[in-house]
Amino acid sequence: MGLRLRLSGSVWAGIMTGQPRNIQTILAARLAVIQSISEANSETLRLNQIASGMMILDQKDAEDGADVAPGAAERAAVDAAFETCRARIETLEAALAELDRELKAATERKPE
Repeated sequence: MGLRLRLSGSVWAGIMTGQPRNIQTILAARLAVIQSISEANSETLRLNQIASGMMILDQKDAEDGADVAPGAAERAAVDAAFETCRARIETLEAALAELDRELKAATERKPE
């Protein structure tokens, strides 16, 4: 599942031109980033639940005397997806911090 930041063309306009954006546009971008952070957090929770289930199966295998725990490839895939998701969240949180700085600057600008 690929998580993407969904911003409308008008939201990206200020980013692409380097022109200061109005507060409404910044808030729309901020809302989109928060939505993406929420989606990424949900995915992290889902992956955490899968990993926890795998740990329970490992415990069961250990109790049953199994020498080799099956599912090593699946565990590695979940771990990799979890790390990718955590990196995505960090990137999104940095984007949110930047938007907060931009919003602060926009609210402090004098009207023209």
